[in-house]
Amino acid sequence: MNSSECVYFIITEKPKTPTHIKPGSMCYIREYRYRSEVSTRSSLKRLSVEFLDSHYSLPYDISKACMQKLNADEADLLLACQPELDRLNLFRNTDAVQTALTLTVGTEVMVEEDGEKLRGIIRYIGPMNDPNYSHPITGRYFGIELQGADKGKGSTNGTFRSKKCFSCEKNCGVFAPFSRVRPVVPTSHSPSMSMHHTQQETEGIIPGDSVMFIINDEFRFGMVVDIQEEAGKPMVRIST
Repeated sequence: MNSSECVYFIITEKPKTPTHIKPGSMCYIREYRYRSEVSTRSSLKRLSVEFLDSHYSLPYDISKACMQKLNADEADLLLACQPELDRLNLFRNTDAVQTALTLTVGTEVMVEEDGEKLRGIIRYIGPMNDPNYSHPITGRYFGIELQGADKGKGSTNGTFRSKKCFSCEKNCGVFAPFSRVRPVVPTSHSPSMSMHHTQQETEGIIPGDSVMFIINDEFRFGMVVDIQEEAGKPMVRIST
């Protein structure tokens, strides 16, 4: 079954029935059935859907008020993110999703791996498991080849199980969902901020570095995008 033959949804509110369905779960209905139900029942309040992150292909009637529609690309990106609550928060962060949709093979990125932010280049974008009749999409992941000082900090040579996604040296690759990947050069959807610093504070910092800073007495994390001089003072632009 082709992924484009389905209509996808994310559960935004816990339905009254069935009670085991969690917010952030994802489901789908075949497009021909969706069109048929919508066209024949103008007051349609529930849809019979199947869940993507379930081992069972049982249909459930879910209230339309509890879910929001996704296109196939958005659904594929979000399905790779776990757990469900994190996925729902990512869905609500539209800039993060739109930024991920602009990533292509060859894009320089920072990827979070074991608590570290590592620099690399995207070499693969796609599923880790092949789709099947019950699961038209299985999640879109990013295969990243680590660069420079971060080489050797990965966990793969570009192979997942027996599937060769891309080629790199041993432990120089990482597979990650979009929630752990950020472009080095921010897109129009990437939030950023500019901060003035002293020359001493900016010494040794270069674009692409991960930094920690303080705003309103709170520690924040970001990535240096650019360093310029303004009115005789260094100005560091940070993508958050």
